[in-house]
Amino acid sequence: MDELSARPRFDLQAHRGGAGLWPENSLMAFDRALALGVSTLECDVHVSADGVPLLSHERTYAGHLIARRTWDELATLPSCGPEPLATLAQLVELVHERGADVGLNVETKFDVLHPEETAPRERFVEAVVGLLTDTGVVARTSVQSFDWAVLRLVHAAEPGLRLNALSTTDRLEVDQPGASPWLAGLDIDDYGDSVALAAAGLGFDALSPSRSSLTPALVAQAHDAGLRVLPYTVDDAPTMRLLVDLGVDGLITNRPDVLRRVMAEAGLELPVPSPG
Repeated sequence: MDELSARPRFDLQAHRGGAGLWPENSLMAFDRALALGVSTLECDVHVSADGVPLLSHERTYAGHLIARRTWDELATLPSCGPEPLATLAQLVELVHERGADVGLNVETKFDVLHPEETAPRERFVEAVVGLLTDTGVVARTSVQSFDWAVLRLVHAAEPGLRLNALSTTDRLEVDQPGASPWLAGLDIDDYGDSVALAAAGLGFDALSPSRSSLTPALVAQAHDAGLRVLPYTVDDAPTMRLLVDLGVDGLITNRPDVLRRVMAEAGLELPVPSPG
């Protein structure tokens, strides 16, 4: 078996459903991403005051903080874009309806610098893990976050969920005194300034660095530590080709159509479309 065919399936993750093609975090976007053919649907989640996980990157909707309004209140507000606000439950239902062999990557949007403007960590975990468990999608789901404390709580609540550590250089606080508030109490300097070793030390499954912070050394270090490498957010073909050649395990992209073409050129297995 040659080296290429021995590699596991490359993970084409549609960022917010494919935000470069369709309205982000909308059911339309996820529907069309399934029809195009992706291996994972990546989405952002905030949690309403009554514990409903909602698909939104922003903490506000129609001028209201999502964490301070119930789902019924938010649903009656004027739509902020071309598509209505949707729930994580609706996304899971869409995946079930299609019978699609597709993963879910759920990003919890807890902000350690503005905790009063988002749901508490515990509400995130209770709402998201509860829904994923009740709908039977734990095995196909990963949870990612810049806030590594949320990931530790997710693991305690449901060890079957895979954990992806998001990272970007400016949040690591390399060579600064004390621990970064994003890293669950870890001081990156105690790990030789290695985000890969820090994430592996917490038992996470994957590292999702920003494309600007990714280096060949980081890819090698992450793989040596048993972590998959899933950079974000990569939308242009030349950068995609470069990162594929570096040996990353997948890419999170707003342009799944472009990544499909790059994958085809590289001889990588393409995700099977799931048309409606």
